[in-house]
This record gives sequence, C-alpha cells and structure tokens, in this order.
Amino acid sequence: NVTILFTDIVGFTAMSQSCSPYEVMQFLHILFSKFDRLVDLDSRLWKVETIGDAFMLAAGLSTDDDDEEKEKTVMGSMRRDAEKASCAIAAVSFGKAVLDEASNHLMPNGKECQIRAGVHTGDVCSGVVGSRMPRYCLFGDTVNTAS
Repeated sequence: NVTILFTDIVGFTAMSQSCSPYEVMQFLHILFSKFDRLVDLDSRLWKVETIGDAFMLAAGLSTDDDDEEKEKTVMGSMRRDAEKASCAIAAVSFGKAVLDEASNHLMPNGKECQIRAGVHTGDVCSGVVGSRMPRYCLFGDTVNTAS
C-alpha cells in the first residue's frame, strides 16, 4: 500500500487567465519550491510530479526487493503494517504543512493562495513510461481517488 496526496490551487484557472505566463510560472516556482523543501524533511515522502497547479506526492513506496520475504513472518507483517501507517501519517502531515505554507503566499492576482488536498492509501502500479523524456509514473484507483 502506498499513500498518494494531490494538491491543487483554488482559483488557479481564473488567476492564470488574468496574469502573464511569467507571473504564473514564477508564482508556481516559488510555491512548489517551498513544498519541495517540506518533502525533503521526511525520507518517507517522494515528490512524483507537478502538472500545472497540481502537486503529486507518494509515501510508502517500497525500496526493498525482499518485502515479500519480510511479510511471511507475523512480526515482519506487523512491522510492514506499522511502516505503512507511519507513511500515511507522514503524507497527511505534509498535506497540513502545505495548506499552512500556501496561506503565506499571494497569487499574482493579489488573492490569498488556497489549496485543496486529496489523499488516499492503497495499491498502485509504478514504473517508467516512455523512452523520450521518460517519466516515473504511478497508476491505479488509489491515484484516481486521491486526485
């Protein structure tokens, strides 16, 4: 199980229509750089990507090849369940932190930056997609529900 979190900016489309592309890009760069610093504070978090005003984060992506071996024991399974719960809590804590961080910023149109966040935990499929400018992607209902 992996926890996926998405954020998007309230009023982004209207703001981007009333501001120059440079102002929009600069605003997103400043805001998402702050989000990146929050990701860097917790090794359980992984920034997947940004698309427009959306920021996608994953927590609990496995890096061990022998996870299946570990889960065959009762203690291994309990330890893995505790790790999954810890990762979900880290993702929700990140969500709260970015809500607070966004409120410290004004959008280029002068309005306070407000974001929405969606989070869900479940199974995902991950991998690199494409050969020209390949991207690491996550797929599954968990991703769709979080978004």
